[in-house]
Amino acid sequence: MSPLQNWFRPEVLKMKGYTPGEQPKDPKTLKLNTNENPYAPPSAVLKAVRRAAGAQLRLYPEPTAETLRKRLSKVYRWPLEGILVGNGSDEILSILFRACVGKGDLTQYPDLTYSLYPVLGEIEGARLKEVKLDSSFGLDLGKLNPQARLTLLGYPNPPVGNCFPLEDIEAFCRKARGLVLIDEAYVDFARMNCLALAKRHPNVIVLRTLSKSFSLAGARLGLAFGHPRVMGQLYKVKDSYNVNRLTQALGLAAFSPAGIQAAGAKVSRIKKERERLGRSLRALGFTVPQSQANFLLAFWKGKPDAQNLYKKLKKNGVLIRYFSHPRLKDALRITVGKPEETNRLLAELVKLIR
Repeated sequence: MSPLQNWFRPEVLKMKGYTPGEQPKDPKTLKLNTNENPYAPPSAVLKAVRRAAGAQLRLYPEPTAETLRKRLSKVYRWPLEGILVGNGSDEILSILFRACVGKGDLTQYPDLTYSLYPVLGEIEGARLKEVKLDSSFGLDLGKLNPQARLTLLGYPNPPVGNCFPLEDIEAFCRKARGLVLIDEAYVDFARMNCLALAKRHPNVIVLRTLSKSFSLAGARLGLAFGHPRVMGQLYKVKDSYNVNRLTQALGLAAFSPAGIQAAGAKVSRIKKERERLGRSLRALGFTVPQSQANFLLAFWKGKPDAQNLYKKLKKNGVLIRYFSHPRLKDALRITVGKPEETNRLLAELVKLIR
């Protein structure tokens, strides 16, 4: 018997684990693989970090990020007790799983979606149900089990970036007996959001992040909005000081009027470039579903095939994302970058496919 069997839980030994996107060390690499914002964070945020990086770092941060949460409560018109701040939205997902999912509990989500969901379910020994997306990447929410302990829905849903109809989501939330987590990591690039659903339904939690629209992926700051009684249970299992002083300071600056305005301007530029990139890829022969996120999923049936196209682009210093999922074997996921980055990507593609 391997000693690992004496040291680790069976659920962990059987897991494959989450595979994050590659982080190249060559600064010349064009990085379009992990859906980061190509623009610098708001200047107000950078100034706040410099101010906070002083002697006060010897002190613990606010354990519940109360000052930041008060700012968020004002910005989003949400009860203070209904807001949880985390070390990235991924930590909030971990907190949620620890708090509500036990061994054998039914946890469900679409297939395709964010690949961290099943990993977190496996850690807790959950019973997992994947509901296949249709040929147009839509979701029949009638196939979800209303008795599930936890349902996870992306809005927009990666890796396609489409949004399921709000009326269908609300109809399911109305009949669901368990919690419904709506992951809005990319919602600032979309036309609508689901916050109103969390206002109307106490079993709904809306998750957000500053990694995308605020250009703060490296800071790790996530937000969750829900009913105060529900969020109170999540507070019981979070780490004591889960968000550090610098991150709380930059969060306050990000949600200042200047920070919000700067982030919104960059979102508008990215949405405009998303449309140009989509048109250009389709002109080259790619099939590109409409996206409401800061990335596109581009399907390619030509030569070289999608996987080899990914490899050749990487060799040429352009990094995008390729997934081994059977439904994605002909697809490449491409983060929307600056116009000059789009130009470089397109030039490299033309050299490889023509």
